[in-house]
Amino acid sequence: MSETLAIEPNAVEYPTSDGKPLAESERHYMCLTSAAYGIRKHLAGRDDVYVGSNLMVFDEPGNPRRHLSPDIFVAFGVRRGVRDLYKIWEEKPPAFVLEITSASTRREDERTKRQRYARWSVREYFLYDPRGEWLTPPLQGFELHGKRYRKMRDAALPNGQPGLRSDALALFLWLKGSELRLFDPATGRDLPTPEEEGAGRRAAEQRAEGAERRAQAAEQRATRSLLSRQAALKFDTATGSSLAALLDGVTEAEDFARVSEWLLLARPQAGDELLARVETMLATQRSSADDT
Repeated sequence: MSETLAIEPNAVEYPTSDGKPLAESERHYMCLTSAAYGIRKHLAGRDDVYVGSNLMVFDEPGNPRRHLSPDIFVAFGVRRGVRDLYKIWEEKPPAFVLEITSASTRREDERTKRQRYARWSVREYFLYDPRGEWLTPPLQGFELHGKRYRKMRDAALPNGQPGLRSDALALFLWLKGSELRLFDPATGRDLPTPEEEGAGRRAAEQRAEGAERRAQAAEQRATRSLLSRQAALKFDTATGSSLAALLDGVTEAEDFARVSEWLLLARPQAGDELLARVETMLATQRSSADDT
């Protein structure tokens, strides 16, 4: 774009919406949000990158009608942060654009937008057809050479699958069945979708809870064993065995502490009294539980 376009006329209002829905279908929406989530996560450590989703992008100062809304675009060398709209002349053109195409947008995606993106100097332009009905193949990539795009050739991913490499993002785009995935060669794995990351968090939480329960159970077994041995030494073996059986119903730390205190203060001949106190404690707890 020429330097003369960098002058911002006064009192020009730029819209933040074109009145169109964010996505044409649930499938379109899920593809868009999943890809945008992965790219944002991949670039989260950088403050000089902006990832936009369905945002109004203006390319001519003073002309609020001159805009496009890429499904996903990535611009480097600009600040992170939330925007209501994006003005190319105030920031920088995107380096990467992904359009999720459909029957109604196919012609615009393949012709109008491709020409405009070339004029913007967008280095990489990708098209993805989730249904596989309008594009053959359903995932296509284009690299800017001079003022025109050339179709990317398939590349072999480290996972052995064919795909397309985005040098701008340092990622591979590939299809797992009909699903668009983003493969990170640095980790050797696909970037997680929101659903996968949520499932991973839940699985980690369940593992942590299971480990905590096992640790508590082991601690309780050790406490029961210690108290029963102490009872056997202070009273007799039969009292120790009886106390061990009663303690199978004890799970709370304060109850173990109470029994330990009773055992410590009990007279050497008062083993039966200790057992009776423990039985009364357990009976009282069972009665309270039944009432609730």
